[in-house]
Formats: sequence, C-alpha cells, structure tokens
Amino acid sequence: MEMFLSSLLAVLTDPAILLCIFIGVVLGFVFGALPGLTATLGVALLTPLTFPLPPEQAIAMMSALYCGSMTGGSIPAILLKIPGTPSAVVTTLDGYPMTQRGEALRAYGWALSASVCGGLVSWLCLATIAPFLARLAMRIGPAEYAMLALMGMTVIASITPGRVLKGLAGALIGVGLSVVGFDQITGEGRWIFQSIALSGGVSVMPALIGFLVIPELISTLGLKAQRINTKVDLRAILPPVADMLRQKWNYLRSALIGVGIGIVPALGGNVAAFISYDQAKRFDSRGKNYGRGEPGGIIASEASNNGVTGGALIPLLTLGIPGDSVTAMLLGGLMIHGIQPGPRLFETSGPLVWTIICALLAANVIIALVGFFGIGGFFQALRVPKSLLSPCLLILTVIGTYALSGQIFDVIIMLCLGLFGFLCLLAEFPVYPMVIGIILGPLLEAELRRALVISGGDWSIFLTRPVSAIFLAMTVLALVVPTLIARWKKRGKAPCPPGVV
Repeated sequence: MEMFLSSLLAVLTDPAILLCIFIGVVLGFVFGALPGLTATLGVALLTPLTFPLPPEQAIAMMSALYCGSMTGGSIPAILLKIPGTPSAVVTTLDGYPMTQRGEALRAYGWALSASVCGGLVSWLCLATIAPFLARLAMRIGPAEYAMLALMGMTVIASITPGRVLKGLAGALIGVGLSVVGFDQITGEGRWIFQSIALSGGVSVMPALIGFLVIPELISTLGLKAQRINTKVDLRAILPPVADMLRQKWNYLRSALIGVGIGIVPALGGNVAAFISYDQAKRFDSRGKNYGRGEPGGIIASEASNNGVTGGALIPLLTLGIPGDSVTAMLLGGLMIHGIQPGPRLFETSGPLVWTIICALLAANVIIALVGFFGIGGFFQALRVPKSLLSPCLLILTVIGTYALSGQIFDVIIMLCLGLFGFLCLLAEFPVYPMVIGIILGPLLEAELRRALVISGGDWSIFLTRPVSAIFLAMTVLALVVPTLIARWKKRGKAPCPPGVV
C-alpha cells in the first residue's frame, strides 16, 4: 500500500507522465474511432517514438493508447454501425438504433460511462490480482515455466474456431521463426542459410508489426471516408444519475466478465462483449428490447471490452504471456525499454510496475474527460479518407521498424511477414498463434532445456512436479475438449434415422 500511494502521488505530480497519458488517450480515441485502424497499429507506430522517454512514461503512453482505443471504437459503432474495433461489434446492436432515433449523443454517453466504469474495475483487479499472482509464480521452476509456455500456445491455437489444426500449425510456424539464429548454448546456426543477417534471429517487433499491422493496413486501402452530420451538444451526452444507478449491476457484472475473459490469452474483447450482452439480456427486465436501442446493451458491451484491458495486462506483467494482440505489442515495447515481464518483474522493478499501474488509473480518468470534451473532434476524424491515411501509416510503419534497430533487414523481414500475414488473412489461416509462437518459443526452449539439465535428461520431471503436471493436463484438455465439442454439436445436428422418434 505504501508503494502504491507513493507511486500514485508520483504520477499525479509529474506533468511529463500526465502529458504522455493524455497523448496516449487521444491517439487511442483516434485509432479506435477510425474503422480499420486498431490499437495494435497505434502501439506499433508509437513504440519507436518512445525511445527518448523513460520507461515509465513510454509504457504509460502505450497503455493509455490501448485503453483509449477501446472507448474510441464505440464512436463509429454508434454513428455508422461500423465497429471501430472488433470488440465494438456488439455496441452496434443497440447503439445504431438509438442513432436512428436521433439519440446518438445519448447512446455515446452510455458508452462513455460504461467504458470508464469497465476501465476502473479492471484497474482495481489488476492492482489486487497481479501482485498476488506474481508472488505465486515466483515459487515455480523451469519445468513449470516450460509447460506454462506450452499451455499458452496450445490454448490460443485450440480456441481458433473450427481450426484447431491450423492454430497448432501457426504456433509451430511461430516457434520455428523464434529459433532462427545461433543457438545460445551450443553456438550452432539454425535456419540461417549462411546469412549474416539471419544469424541474429528474427526480431520480435518487426515480426509483430508484420503479422498484426501490415495485413490490417492493406485491407483498409479501399475504405472510403464517412459522412458525419451529427451536431454536438455536451449537455445531451451524460445519462441521468438515477438511470445509471438502475444499471449498476449491469456495469459491475459486465466489467468483471471482461476482466475474466481478458485474463485468458487470445479471447479478447469481442468474446467478452458477446458474453456480457447475453447475460445482461437475461437479467434485464427489458431484455426483449435488446437490439432495438436499449442502453443496457451498450453498457454490457462497452463495460466488458474495457474490462478486458486490465485483465489482459495481468498475465502480461506476471507471466510474460500477452492476453491479446495489443498486449503482444506492449510486450515488445516493454522489452525494447529493457523490461522483461514475468514473475520477477514485481521484485526487480517494483516501483516501475506500480507507476505503470497508477498511470492506468490516471488514464481512465483522462478518458472520461477527453471522451466528453473531445467528442466533436473525434466525429470529424471519421471524415478522413482511408485511401490517403493507410499509405501514410504504412510509410510510418516502415520508418518505425527501421528506427527500432537501424537495420534495413528488419524492414525486409517486416514486409515479408506482413505479406505472408495478409495471404493468411485471405486464406482464413490464423495469424495470432504465430505471434504467440514467436513470443513464447524462446521461453519454451530455454526452460525446457533447463528443466532437462536439472533432471539429468529425465522427461518425467514434467509429470512428477504437481504444478507442471497440472499445466500439462490443461494443455491436453485444451486440445481435446474443442474437438469433442465440435463432434458433439455435429452429432446433435445430424438428422434422425427413419423410424426413430
């Protein structure tokens, strides 16, 4: 508590950190409000610009962009029925009908209040759960870390809808890319093809930008500008306090669902939004009207997808496993600034971690202010033609990738993986398992070797250690359960044989 209070005071009294948070929130709103531009792209472009900044300012700015983008995604969802972020898809169900009734600002007010509530609840969970989980993770060894990395890749591959084998193949491709270069133990070259440039391996950030950003930019080249005629009256935005109090359990329930979904790697805000929407519809006496312009539907969607932000940061900071594509980019940004997320992060960099956590609290407060007073500017941002914006962002991506290392080879790697990622997108081949394979591949290899050295080459160490065995069992379940469910559903839809009632 003493460290938290001192860190909070340091954040609130440091104009530089507050300015960084403000810039991050504004950029987050812009990237969230423009359809096709995501927080992943925003963090990727922002990372090179944070080089001159201290780590706490840089990470605070990138985290604030992440939080702001989730709120910004509701703007086009409400006005145009075009979700600015994947998690804002559910917001369109009730937000756009309210716009058609002439209640666009009122719908946005509900979305903003729910976003701030979801962000604050997720921050509270991050501040309380993350230190406890980090202390727990400090007690596990190499065998447990190896199985944890394996479980992380398997879970993400297994939740790919109807494409478990493709997900596993993608994870293996990512692991294959992660081992390119010289072996750290034996010194032997792996997949370098006698190339000096490949001897250093495939850098994480160019790979992340290539897989996650370039395909999105290419896919937005044909989008046209949108026409927005909404006039802004700030007095029409905030919902009545009495109405907000009647929705208090919807706010809290949806935010907690978002936190829980965010902790599970790769599920993301869209899954949380759908689950929260379903639960809100069940508990609301006006549930039958959901989909026709009910504030409860907007609250469920926005509170949950903003709750995901703090939830996704919990496994990132405590275990080094990103919860979604944005936290994967944040992981790269942390590593560039010399910060290695994991169980020892709270022990080795406690003040820095608490500064980042307190900065997230300030970010959610600033989101409320920026979202309220800046809504007119964000409405105008939707007028920008994507055919002009996307090429400019592509150029900035190339410049930013080059600035990361000063090597043109990283730019080539980024563009090649970006083209490959776009082809995968066209072929409906999952890309995110590849990203996780690149991130967790080195951890899996290093800890697997270390565990085998400790056991003298005995593979049973992964079964005899209880925590490792639990992780291994969860890995097997992650592979088997989706297949069994798919077969059960297929059998349930099969027509009954003749004569069978």
